[in-house]
Amino acid sequence: MIKKISIIGVGGVGSNLAFNLLSNLEIKQLVLLDIKQDQAKAVAYDLEDTRGILDFSTQIKGTKYYSQIKNSDIVIFSAGIARREGMSRLDLLRINAEIAKKAADNIKKYSPKATIVVVTNPLDIITYLILKQTGFSAKKVIGMGSSLDTSRLLNILAKETGVAASSQQALVFGPHNKEMIVDFAKGQNRKINKIHKAVQFRGAEIVKLFKNKSAVFGPSLACCELVKAIAYNQNRIIPVSVLLKGEYGLKDVCLGTPCVINKAGADRVIEKKINKVQKKKLKEIGFTLRKTLKELT
Repeated sequence: MIKKISIIGVGGVGSNLAFNLLSNLEIKQLVLLDIKQDQAKAVAYDLEDTRGILDFSTQIKGTKYYSQIKNSDIVIFSAGIARREGMSRLDLLRINAEIAKKAADNIKKYSPKATIVVVTNPLDIITYLILKQTGFSAKKVIGMGSSLDTSRLLNILAKETGVAASSQQALVFGPHNKEMIVDFAKGQNRKINKIHKAVQFRGAEIVKLFKNKSAVFGPSLACCELVKAIAYNQNRIIPVSVLLKGEYGLKDVCLGTPCVINKAGADRVIEKKINKVQKKKLKEIGFTLRKTLKELT
């Protein structure tokens, strides 16, 4: 049993994540923190009412006070405004960056030994900002993005090929945006460009249809799988956003890459073999990220 998990930001993703965690993990205490305290309490009460069905013993608390996350083993950061139609991920940056920095200061203060999982967009930049603001080990601050993108790719491949998603060999890495690098066993498939675009714009397509919110179920379940790998020391290979230290020729940026995930966090980065075109693309992306981060300081 894991002792304590805290979720900062209990909107659509945060609340669904809380339900998934209760359904999949044994947790002693689950803290739901949101600036809207009544919302956090309402979600906590609603979740408590599933106790008789799910048969869990978890203590659930809804709050707006950061002191309540004290001594958390894992903290999930899902606070911030959601991307809306016509809004790029970078449009979100200045607002969500300030929210992230405040949260990072409080995580450092109250849970200095926690592993942090970042869900908020623009994900790679927010992951980097939280890492730098806390001063935590790079293993301990993980962005969820590429695991969600890979799940989306597996779904699209399954529909295009008629082969189960679990039997597909596929991976998405690099940034959690439309510049992501999509890699799969192409075989005789003649719909390569269609599949690439479908994955790259899947999130934007969902936002466009919703108009005033973004995806919930995919992100929350992808995050749950990541948390489960940490909590149960599973040594699973999952693509996540982490600080690169020379991998792919990049340093001091957070981007998606396969990692071994266990109780240490992103315990080991697995550098995927890439071609010259992909290497050039990642270099350009790294330059853009560093430029954006410089503009923030």
